[in-house]
Amino acid sequence: MSRTAIISDIHSNYHAIYAVMTDAFEHERCTEVACLGDIVGYNAYPSTCLDYIRQLNCPVVKGNHDEEVVNPRYEKMNDLAREAMEWTVRQLSEEQLQWLARLQYQRIVRPSGGGASSFTIVHSTLDQPKAWNYIINANDAAGNFSRQFSQLCFHGHTHVPKVYMWDGRHSVEDFDVKHRLVMNGYTELQPDPRFKYFINVGSVGQPRDNDPRACYAIYDSDANLVILKRVEYDIAGAQAAIAEAGLPSYLAERLGRGC
Repeated sequence: MSRTAIISDIHSNYHAIYAVMTDAFEHERCTEVACLGDIVGYNAYPSTCLDYIRQLNCPVVKGNHDEEVVNPRYEKMNDLAREAMEWTVRQLSEEQLQWLARLQYQRIVRPSGGGASSFTIVHSTLDQPKAWNYIINANDAAGNFSRQFSQLCFHGHTHVPKVYMWDGRHSVEDFDVKHRLVMNGYTELQPDPRFKYFINVGSVGQPRDNDPRACYAIYDSDANLVILKRVEYDIAGAQAAIAEAGLPSYLAERLGRGC
Protein backbone atom coordinates (compact mmCIF):
# COMPACT_ATOMS: atom_id res chain seq x y z
CA MET A 1 0.00 0.00 0.00
CA SER A 2 1.25 3.47 -0.86
CA ARG A 3 -0.33 6.57 0.64
CA THR A 4 1.63 9.79 0.19
CA ALA A 5 1.09 12.86 2.35
CA ILE A 6 1.61 15.90 0.12
CA ILE A 7 2.44 19.07 2.03
CA SER A 8 3.20 22.63 0.95
CA ASP A 9 3.81 26.12 2.30
CA ILE A 10 4.82 25.16 5.82
CA HIS A 11 6.33 28.61 6.34
CA SER A 12 8.22 27.89 9.56
CA ASN A 13 5.05 26.90 11.43
CA TYR A 14 6.17 23.93 13.50
CA HIS A 15 2.89 23.68 15.40
CA ALA A 16 1.07 23.15 12.10
CA ILE A 17 3.49 20.71 10.46
CA TYR A 18 3.63 18.59 13.62
CA ALA A 19 -0.18 18.34 13.70
CA VAL A 20 -0.40 17.54 9.98
CA MET A 21 2.25 14.85 10.04
CA THR A 22 0.75 13.30 13.17
CA ASP A 23 -2.57 13.10 11.33
CA ALA A 24 -0.90 11.73 8.21
CA PHE A 25 1.02 8.96 9.94
CA GLU A 26 -1.31 8.01 12.78
CA HIS A 27 -4.78 8.54 11.30
CA GLU A 28 -4.37 8.41 7.52
CA ARG A 29 -1.77 5.61 7.48
CA CYS A 30 0.52 7.49 5.10
CA THR A 31 3.69 5.65 4.19
CA GLU A 32 5.43 8.39 2.22
CA VAL A 33 5.70 12.19 2.07
CA ALA A 34 6.29 14.76 -0.67
CA CYS A 35 6.94 18.44 0.06
CA LEU A 36 6.11 21.20 -2.42
CA GLY A 37 8.32 23.92 -0.96
CA ASP A 38 8.19 27.14 1.02
CA ILE A 39 9.42 25.39 4.12
CA VAL A 40 10.57 28.71 5.57
CA GLY A 41 9.29 32.28 5.84
CA TYR A 42 6.70 34.19 7.91
CA ASN A 43 6.61 32.13 11.12
CA ALA A 44 8.89 31.45 14.07
CA TYR A 45 10.55 28.06 13.49
CA PRO A 46 12.49 28.09 10.19
CA SER A 47 15.40 25.99 11.40
CA THR A 48 13.21 23.49 13.26
CA CYS A 49 10.85 23.02 10.30
CA LEU A 50 13.73 22.66 7.87
CA ASP A 51 15.39 20.01 10.00
CA TYR A 52 12.07 18.21 10.39
CA ILE A 53 11.49 18.04 6.63
CA ARG A 54 15.06 16.92 6.03
CA GLN A 55 14.81 14.05 8.48
CA LEU A 56 11.76 12.76 6.60
CA ASN A 57 14.11 12.09 3.67
CA CYS A 58 11.29 12.75 1.21
CA PRO A 59 11.08 14.36 -2.25
CA VAL A 60 11.13 18.17 -1.91
CA VAL A 61 10.94 20.98 -4.47
CA LYS A 62 12.01 24.57 -3.98
CA GLY A 63 9.54 27.35 -3.18
CA ASN A 64 10.03 31.07 -3.71
CA HIS A 65 10.70 31.70 -0.01
CA ASP A 66 13.24 28.89 0.01
CA GLU A 67 14.97 30.59 -2.90
CA GLU A 68 14.81 34.04 -1.34
CA VAL A 69 16.69 33.02 1.80
CA VAL A 70 19.47 31.65 -0.40
CA ASN A 71 19.56 34.57 -2.85
CA PRO A 72 17.88 37.51 -1.08
CA ARG A 73 16.31 39.93 -3.54
CA TYR A 74 12.87 40.52 -2.09
CA GLU A 75 11.74 41.91 -5.45
CA LYS A 76 8.15 40.64 -5.27
CA MET A 77 7.74 40.59 -1.50
CA ASN A 78 5.69 43.00 0.57
CA ASP A 79 7.21 44.71 3.61
CA LEU A 80 5.93 42.09 6.08
CA ALA A 81 7.28 39.19 4.06
CA ARG A 82 10.61 40.95 3.62
CA GLU A 83 10.98 41.66 7.33
CA ALA A 84 10.17 38.05 8.16
CA MET A 85 12.59 36.83 5.48
CA GLU A 86 15.45 38.97 6.77
CA TRP A 87 14.87 37.50 10.24
CA THR A 88 14.63 33.98 8.79
CA VAL A 89 18.00 34.23 7.03
CA ARG A 90 19.65 34.97 10.38
CA GLN A 91 18.19 31.79 11.91
CA LEU A 92 19.61 29.36 9.34
CA SER A 93 23.08 27.87 9.17
CA GLU A 94 25.24 27.93 6.06
CA GLU A 95 24.75 24.18 5.73
CA GLN A 96 20.95 24.57 5.83
CA LEU A 97 21.11 27.32 3.21
CA GLN A 98 23.22 25.12 0.95
CA TRP A 99 20.65 22.33 1.26
CA LEU A 100 17.87 24.71 0.19
CA ALA A 101 19.99 25.97 -2.70
CA ARG A 102 20.33 22.46 -4.11
CA LEU A 103 16.60 21.79 -4.31
CA GLN A 104 15.07 21.22 -7.75
CA TYR A 105 12.13 23.25 -9.04
CA GLN A 106 10.07 20.24 -10.10
CA ARG A 107 10.24 16.47 -9.68
CA ILE A 108 8.58 13.24 -10.70
CA VAL A 109 7.63 11.15 -7.66
CA ARG A 110 7.30 7.40 -7.99
CA PRO A 111 5.45 5.92 -5.01
CA SER A 112 6.46 2.46 -3.94
CA GLY A 113 4.33 -0.10 -5.71
CA GLY A 114 4.35 0.89 -9.37
CA GLY A 115 5.61 3.37 -11.96
CA ALA A 116 2.15 3.85 -13.46
CA SER A 117 1.11 5.87 -10.41
CA SER A 118 3.94 8.41 -10.70
CA PHE A 119 3.01 12.06 -10.21
CA THR A 120 4.65 15.46 -10.57
CA ILE A 121 5.38 18.04 -7.88
CA VAL A 122 6.17 21.74 -8.33
CA HIS A 123 5.74 24.79 -6.13
CA SER A 124 4.17 27.18 -8.64
CA THR A 125 3.84 26.11 -12.29
CA LEU A 126 5.47 23.66 -14.69
CA ASP A 127 5.62 26.05 -17.64
CA GLN A 128 7.65 28.68 -15.75
CA PRO A 129 8.66 27.18 -12.39
CA LYS A 130 11.27 29.87 -11.66
CA ALA A 131 8.89 32.77 -12.36
CA TRP A 132 6.71 31.95 -9.32
CA ASN A 133 3.48 32.73 -11.16
CA TYR A 134 0.22 32.39 -9.24
CA ILE A 135 -2.53 30.09 -10.52
CA ILE A 136 -5.74 31.78 -9.45
CA ASN A 137 -8.24 30.32 -11.92
CA ALA A 138 -8.67 27.73 -14.67
CA ASN A 139 -7.42 30.11 -17.34
CA ASP A 140 -4.16 30.56 -15.44
CA ALA A 141 -3.83 26.79 -15.10
CA ALA A 142 -4.23 26.10 -18.83
CA GLY A 143 -0.61 26.82 -19.71
CA ASN A 144 0.62 24.30 -17.19
CA PHE A 145 -0.93 21.23 -18.80
CA SER A 146 1.23 21.28 -21.94
CA ARG A 147 4.27 20.65 -19.68
CA GLN A 148 2.53 18.06 -17.51
CA PHE A 149 3.43 14.51 -18.53
CA SER A 150 1.78 12.72 -15.62
CA GLN A 151 -1.93 12.56 -14.95
CA LEU A 152 -1.52 14.25 -11.58
CA CYS A 153 0.55 17.28 -10.67
CA PHE A 154 0.47 18.73 -7.16
CA HIS A 155 1.43 22.34 -6.43
CA GLY A 156 1.04 25.07 -3.81
CA HIS A 157 2.13 28.74 -3.72
CA THR A 158 -1.29 30.44 -3.43
CA HIS A 159 -2.12 28.79 -0.06
CA VAL A 160 -5.60 28.01 -1.41
CA PRO A 161 -6.62 24.39 -2.16
CA LYS A 162 -8.12 23.92 -5.64
CA VAL A 163 -8.41 21.28 -8.34
CA TYR A 164 -8.04 22.06 -12.06
CA MET A 165 -8.78 19.54 -14.83
CA TRP A 166 -7.76 19.33 -18.50
CA ASP A 167 -9.65 17.28 -21.09
CA GLY A 168 -7.16 17.92 -23.89
CA ARG A 169 -8.79 21.16 -24.96
CA HIS A 170 -10.15 23.03 -21.95
CA SER A 171 -9.05 23.79 -18.41
CA VAL A 172 -11.81 23.88 -15.76
CA GLU A 173 -11.92 24.09 -11.98
CA ASP A 174 -13.68 21.39 -9.97
CA PHE A 175 -15.90 23.54 -7.75
CA ASP A 176 -17.55 20.48 -6.19
CA VAL A 177 -14.25 19.51 -4.57
CA LYS A 178 -13.85 23.04 -3.22
CA HIS A 179 -17.38 23.06 -1.83
CA ARG A 180 -17.00 19.72 -0.05
CA LEU A 181 -13.74 20.81 1.53
CA VAL A 182 -15.31 24.03 2.78
CA MET A 183 -18.35 22.23 4.18
CA ASN A 184 -16.66 19.17 5.67
CA GLY A 185 -12.97 19.94 6.03
CA TYR A 186 -12.43 16.78 3.98
CA THR A 187 -13.03 15.72 0.40
CA GLU A 188 -12.10 12.84 -1.88
CA LEU A 189 -11.40 12.86 -5.61
CA GLN A 190 -11.22 9.81 -7.84
CA PRO A 191 -9.20 10.96 -10.88
CA ASP A 192 -10.86 10.20 -14.21
CA PRO A 193 -8.37 8.67 -16.69
CA ARG A 194 -9.69 11.00 -19.40
CA PHE A 195 -8.33 14.07 -17.60
CA LYS A 196 -5.11 15.57 -16.31
CA TYR A 197 -5.29 17.17 -12.86
CA PHE A 198 -3.38 20.15 -11.47
CA ILE A 199 -4.07 20.09 -7.73
CA ASN A 200 -3.26 22.83 -5.24
CA VAL A 201 -2.90 21.18 -1.83
CA GLY A 202 -3.32 24.39 0.17
CA SER A 203 -1.01 25.49 2.97
CA VAL A 204 0.13 23.76 6.12
CA GLY A 205 1.49 26.83 7.87
CA GLN A 206 -0.38 29.88 6.58
CA PRO A 207 -3.80 29.13 5.01
CA ARG A 208 -5.33 32.01 3.05
CA ASP A 209 -8.85 30.85 2.23
CA ASN A 210 -10.52 32.01 5.46
CA ASP A 211 -10.12 28.64 7.18
CA PRO A 212 -7.30 28.78 9.75
CA ARG A 213 -6.86 25.01 9.91
CA ALA A 214 -3.83 23.49 8.22
CA CYS A 215 -4.47 21.85 4.86
CA TYR A 216 -2.73 19.02 3.02
CA ALA A 217 -3.37 16.26 0.50
CA ILE A 218 -3.09 12.49 0.50
CA TYR A 219 -2.56 10.43 -2.64
CA ASP A 220 -3.43 6.76 -2.41
CA SER A 221 -1.87 5.39 -5.59
CA ASP A 222 -3.26 1.89 -5.09
CA ALA A 223 -6.85 3.10 -4.78
CA ASN A 224 -6.32 5.96 -7.27
CA LEU A 225 -7.69 8.40 -4.70
CA VAL A 226 -6.78 11.98 -3.81
CA ILE A 227 -7.88 13.42 -0.47
CA LEU A 228 -7.79 17.06 0.63
CA LYS A 229 -8.02 17.47 4.38
CA ARG A 230 -8.07 20.14 7.09
CA VAL A 231 -6.29 19.61 10.39
CA GLU A 232 -6.68 21.53 13.65
CA TYR A 233 -3.44 22.71 15.26
CA ASP A 234 -2.27 24.89 18.14
CA ILE A 235 -2.75 28.30 16.50
CA ALA A 236 -2.35 30.15 19.80
CA GLY A 237 1.01 28.49 20.32
CA ALA A 238 2.17 29.48 16.85
CA GLN A 239 1.00 33.05 17.45
CA ALA A 240 2.83 33.24 20.77
CA ALA A 241 6.02 32.03 19.13
CA ILE A 242 5.76 34.78 16.50
CA ALA A 243 5.40 37.41 19.22
CA GLU A 244 8.31 35.98 21.20
CA ALA A 245 10.51 36.05 18.09
CA GLY A 246 9.74 39.75 17.59
CA LEU A 247 8.16 39.22 14.18
CA PRO A 248 5.34 41.54 12.97
CA SER A 249 2.15 41.03 14.94
CA TYR A 250 0.11 40.88 11.73
CA LEU A 251 1.74 37.55 10.92
CA ALA A 252 0.30 36.14 14.12
CA GLU A 253 -3.11 37.74 13.67
CA ARG A 254 -3.61 36.36 10.17
CA LEU A 255 -3.10 32.79 11.38
CA GLY A 256 -6.24 33.13 13.44
CA ARG A 257 -8.22 34.39 10.44
CA GLY A 258 -6.81 32.00 7.86
CA CYS A 259 -6.16 34.78 5.39
